[in-house]
Amino acid sequence: MFRRLLACFLILLSLSLAGCRAEKQPVTATASFKEFKSNIVGLEFYVNQPSGDPKQVINLNDKQLARRFLDFLGQLPVTNPPPDSWTGARDFLAFKFTHNGEILASKQYPYYHQDNGPGYLELEDGWHQVPAAFNSRLATLAQYPEATSNVDPADVAFLKQYGWTIFYKIKTYSGRLPDKLIHESGEYPVALYYAYNNELSKDVGLDLTPYLGKNVQINLYKLEEPLPAFMKPRQDAGRAVIVRDGDKIVGAWLDAGGPDAFACSLKGRRLEEITGKSWGEWVDQYIDHRNEQEKLISQMTPEKVIETYYEAIDHKDPRTAHACETRRRLVTYLFRNMDNNRLYNYSYATNDADEINNITRARVIRIQPYQGPGPEQPDVKKYMVEVDINVRRVITYDSGRQVRFFTLRRETPTTGWRIDDISTGP
Repeated sequence: MFRRLLACFLILLSLSLAGCRAEKQPVTATASFKEFKSNIVGLEFYVNQPSGDPKQVINLNDKQLARRFLDFLGQLPVTNPPPDSWTGARDFLAFKFTHNGEILASKQYPYYHQDNGPGYLELEDGWHQVPAAFNSRLATLAQYPEATSNVDPADVAFLKQYGWTIFYKIKTYSGRLPDKLIHESGEYPVALYYAYNNELSKDVGLDLTPYLGKNVQINLYKLEEPLPAFMKPRQDAGRAVIVRDGDKIVGAWLDAGGPDAFACSLKGRRLEEITGKSWGEWVDQYIDHRNEQEKLISQMTPEKVIETYYEAIDHKDPRTAHACETRRRLVTYLFRNMDNNRLYNYSYATNDADEINNITRARVIRIQPYQGPGPEQPDVKKYMVEVDINVRRVITYDSGRQVRFFTLRRETPTTGWRIDDISTGP
């Protein structure tokens, strides 16, 4: 009997102790930032929601990268609380740290931040000022969930020659380069993407041409330094692209992500500076002028180009419709609404930017020339176009009669008139 009572007592005692352990306050409730700062191995960023709990948008588990962000936090000088009139964001930071072999998360610390300015972080001992550099880099990190400090040392050394420092790797891709750098009428402009960036590569002694049609590896990196001043206001968007054939670097350039990734060479020089040509002069050499559709559209009047554009849409012929656009307009499809974990969008239909595929019927009612603001340009013509349109789904407008304002441009002397812009207002 005594043994059974003793066994029951021991069982109850063990359950009681287990319950006590479950209710024990976690380390995060008592540890302060100063106590665990040296053991930080990650961080979390939470965005305040209008209703409900804050939403986690960054969950960084890379120790080396987390320590780099701590470097940008700096000494965190004590400061007065944020002003009552604060108009920036009011979110939260949490830090992951090691304790007795476990990885724990701190409590969520109030974090006030803004674009292009210092912020505030409330720790156990009060408010601290956060440098603007930390704010901007954290905001950018939210775009790159696969960011890693695992970078290729050879890439680090190569970029360092030109004064660029890798912050983290965004992604690695494996894929095939296009077979040629010539753009056919109406096709998706991947050839122009590589033709453009190959000019930037040539500025540092590299050339993709021997590797066309081959499988390559491409590393995409976020940079610490801003892009050159001519890239304002997008200097902080800088990324480096390294193209490899095995262990050999065969291409390299800088880009700026969406909505227009074209930037400059590793020497900080633009296409026009490298080639000595304007966009139109440069792109002319990368067009297949023998293409029959190319020749046909090149001979059309501006009005006929507009009519052909809508006829092609009505006949479910997007390639001909795109053939009516300038190459400068076509390359905007590469980056419009782009996920910045990509080098470029994969097709015209990647996202809602492809208005053409959303139109099921189109009939031109009238085309009328108009004079826009500013002086006339011999290679530019403007038209007001009334068109009756049916759409699959409402994105920015419903089915019915629409008025559009077209800008047509003679991009090169040999390609004739093409649509350079379509807008809802003059």
